Amino acid sequence: MIQLDINAKLYDLATEHPEIIDLMDGLGFHEIKMPGMLQTAGRMATIPMGAKMKHIDWDKIVIAFAEAGFEFSK
Repeated sequence: MIQLDINAKLYDLATEHPEIIDLMDGLGFHEIKMPGMLQTAGRMATIPMGAKMKHIDWDKIVIAFAEAGFEFSK
C-alpha cells in the first residue's frame, strides 16, 4: 500500500501520484480536472477538506483509495 499523508495538500499528492486525479474524479471531485483548479485550490485544500465541502462520505473515499492501493496516514 502506498501511504498518503492525510494532511498533504491535494496538489502535492496529485503531483507525486497523478493517478489519484482520475480516482478523485470518479468519487465526485469533478472540478479537479478543470484547467487551473489543481494549481489554485489544490495548493490549499486537502482531501478531507474537499470531502467536507463536496459532502462526500469519508469512508467511501478511504475504500476507493484502498482498492487502488493507497492508504491514508496522519
